[in-house]
Formats: sequence, structure tokens, C-alpha cells
Amino acid sequence: MDGTPPASPDASTAAPPDPPAYVYAASDYRPRQPREIQLCEKASSFDWLYTGTLALGVVGSEYVNIGVVKFSETPAVRMIGPGMVGFFWGAFLSGAYLSLPKCDPMWAEGPPPEGNVRAAWPMAVAISLLATVTAPAMDYIFLGAVPLNWPVPERSERLFFAMGTGLVGSLVPYLVPPKTWSAKKEIERIRLGEVAGGPFVSYGFSF
Repeated sequence: MDGTPPASPDASTAAPPDPPAYVYAASDYRPRQPREIQLCEKASSFDWLYTGTLALGVVGSEYVNIGVVKFSETPAVRMIGPGMVGFFWGAFLSGAYLSLPKCDPMWAEGPPPEGNVRAAWPMAVAISLLATVTAPAMDYIFLGAVPLNWPVPERSERLFFAMGTGLVGSLVPYLVPPKTWSAKKEIERIRLGEVAGGPFVSYGFSF
């Protein structure tokens, strides 16, 4: 040791400090970060492709129901009709709601610092109940006159089968959401991560 102090690193080659994390104010509602702005643009218009695909599914299932499986001699095959109609009808109702614009350049919804106080499940339950109740009607309204050789138990089973598939179909758009809903949830996750001050693990699917 010669007592010589170690050489200090060159200021020109030192790595710049990390930028401070973005901190949202209590009234900071507009999208601020580049990723937020990009997501808000994605969620600001109705997802016609997603809803139109489900609408075509409803029309196609009705066509198959009244034009193909209705005249089958096998009861199990005839049950495909109400199953398809109920499934696509429930998916259409939920998908149309989730496809609505979910962001505005002047207002990007996100959880406040004290936590998210608005739950999405009441609307999901309401739409699922609506799909469950109306799915049998969507089956029978377009079905026309029921053939006389259909037994009474089969006619009752069609009601409950359409109700069950309508309920299942109404939940599918939450698993495979339209672009508006997936972008909205990602904005919420971004803001929740900034508020929480740490990383988090999440997943998502988009149509």
C-alpha cells in the first residue's frame, strides 16, 4: 500500500442513474406514459371484429339449428342446436359489453391509491343471468314449429341445455377478451403496479 487513493471513475463513462418511477397524483386521470397512451388508443374504439365474429356465430348456430340438426332422427344430435345457440348468444352478450370503448385520451380509468373500489363482477353476473334466461328463447323463436315426434322430455331438456350453454358462453369473453377490455385491464395493472411500488405477475389473452 503506497497510500495512493483509488482513481475515481470517469464521469463521462459512468452509467446514468435510473430515472425515478412515475408517481401518479390523486387526480391524475389522463394516460401519461407511452405504454398507457398506446393502450388507451387501443381501447378507445369499439371492437367490431370481436363482436361481429360472435354475431356471425349466433347467426350460424341458428342456421345449423333450424336447417340441419332440427330434422335429425337422433335426439342427441338435435341437442347440438340449443347448445350452439345458447353458447354463442351468451358470448355475444358479454362480448358486446366488453367491446365497448373503455378508455378516453382525457380519462384513463385506474385504481386509486387506496385500491380499486369498483368491481366488475356485478355486471358480469347480470349479463350471465340475462344470457341464461334468454338463451332458450333464442332457440325456440327461430326454431319454428316443433316436430310432433319430439318427446316431451327432450323439449324440456332443450330449455335447460340452452340455459347452461348460455351461462358458459357468457363467461368465455372474460377468458378470451376483446382488445378494448384487455387494454383496459392492462392499464389498470400498470397503475396498480406503480401504486403498489413493486413488480407483479399477471396474464391475459386477446382476440
